[in-house]
Amino acid sequence: EGLSKELGTPVVVETRPGAGGTVGGAYVANSDPDGYTLLFAVSSVQTVAPHQRELPYGFDDLKPVARVAVGPNVIAARVGAPFTTMEEMIAYAKANPDKVSYGSAGTGGATHIAAEAIARAADLDLFHIPFGGVTPAIAATVAGDVDLVLGFASAILPQAEAGKLVALAQLSETRALLAPDLPTLKEAGVDLALPPNVGLWAPAGTPDEIVNKISAAVKAAAAGDTFVKFGKSTLTEIDYADAMTFMEVLQAENSYFEWLLPTIDFSK
Repeated sequence: EGLSKELGTPVVVETRPGAGGTVGGAYVANSDPDGYTLLFAVSSVQTVAPHQRELPYGFDDLKPVARVAVGPNVIAARVGAPFTTMEEMIAYAKANPDKVSYGSAGTGGATHIAAEAIARAADLDLFHIPFGGVTPAIAATVAGDVDLVLGFASAILPQAEAGKLVALAQLSETRALLAPDLPTLKEAGVDLALPPNVGLWAPAGTPDEIVNKISAAVKAAAAGDTFVKFGKSTLTEIDYADAMTFMEVLQAENSYFEWLLPTIDFSK
């Protein structure tokens, strides 16, 4: 609604689900670069998926318009686990290789990759248990069947506040305003930050003047009362970045996953 108001024209949301967002990504990447077809997604559509399988688009086929939010993602433990902090989990996992399990939303998905990234950054061996989504992975951790789980703050923090999970760390670069008391991985000695960057893209070839016009409208809309209230209600950290800044973030993210993904055994 805010973007429609700022641009002076209706902005219609057309959901194109499937394949981790790549159905929508492919549609936009192959659309006319006129500024009238945009992608709203998580950055993994551009920086992760093209490294995992053959797609009808690559990193250079989508042009960043603006980042809107950064998540964040949170890692939590079951109640009764032999650790209650990230530092304790790392020490326990190093002393007990492959004994600490984590539940993901599915093999090859964002939570699986994030957990493996943490394991490599902290020099750990963790045991992966894939589920058919974040909700069943969280449910299994709440039930005590799995040691760790990762997910958006909106999925994890309410469970932690209810005493059903123990939040260990957030994967943001710095502490998010919505979780000021939860340490980052870097504060726990793990040199890693993997915030889910949420934003908008246009097809490659879209003129800069069009991208900049939309980006400015996104900035104003994201600062509006309606969107700010939505962010708070959904535990989403609003963090606008213009097209150039967003591109720099995505290039670094793309390089990281280009290195990381070949090191992960997706057969497990």
